[in-house]
Amino acid sequence: MARVLVGDGHGHSNPVRGMGAARIAERFKAEGGWFMALLSLSPWSYGIEPPSLEAYLKVAGLVAGECREAASRGLKVKCFSGIHPADFDKLIDRYRLKPVEALRLGLRVVGELKRLCREGVIDGIGEVGRPHYKARPERVSIAQAVTEEALLAAEEGCLVQLHLEQAGAVTVETIELIARRLGLSKDARSRVFFHHASLEVARAAVEAGYRATVPGVARLLDYAAQNVEPFFVVESDYIDDPKRPGVVVYPWEMARKLRELAEKGLEEWVNRVAVDNIVEAFGVEPP
Repeated sequence: MARVLVGDGHGHSNPVRGMGAARIAERFKAEGGWFMALLSLSPWSYGIEPPSLEAYLKVAGLVAGECREAASRGLKVKCFSGIHPADFDKLIDRYRLKPVEALRLGLRVVGELKRLCREGVIDGIGEVGRPHYKARPERVSIAQAVTEEALLAAEEGCLVQLHLEQAGAVTVETIELIARRLGLSKDARSRVFFHHASLEVARAAVEAGYRATVPGVARLLDYAAQNVEPFFVVESDYIDDPKRPGVVVYPWEMARKLRELAEKGLEEWVNRVAVDNIVEAFGVEPP
């Protein structure tokens, strides 16, 4: 059987506290990895404090450097920087920002990230979105407002990766209502990704013209390869944190699992979720 190529639609690296992109890329490539979408972590994950506009811009520069490291090891890469919805809890609780200050910071960060995307420093904004856990109403509102501002970047040609609750069709429909209100075109919608999506959310998202990345954990891949058409992109959502090893899944372990499925006669399915759909969604070509 020909070597199985595997792309990763969403992952993180941390050169300060983790392995960093160079080592991740080398290990992933050794198992057939060819592409990775690399996204930022929160500033404090890299020891960049206190959080500020300058801190988030420093993170964007760090991630851009990590993308270059991964590319130098032979991976195709798309580079994202964002402000995670959970950041607003930390900004308010740990760093004592008032809610309105956290909102203003979030909007300023997204504004600057849109500029960096236009300038080609990064390829997209991500991740942004809504909490997937119980959160205070004002913090949900802050995250929602920042997400709406980020979605406008898709109309400018930037990719956008969304972190959202997994509540089925309503998760997608609420984003679709926002997209309509913002006047997002069909092309812009195709640049928006529902990240870490359940199969239900992923299906609804793709049917509405968006993209979806689904965690490449073994049991989910076993089920999906046998029961679900390959309409999504696989992702590791690896966070490169030695205190939380293997969360969500190591990219190279995801690659091994997909190779196992291919060897069981599911090569076409694997090629769709790990190559073809990535080519279409991210605008990259395999080696």
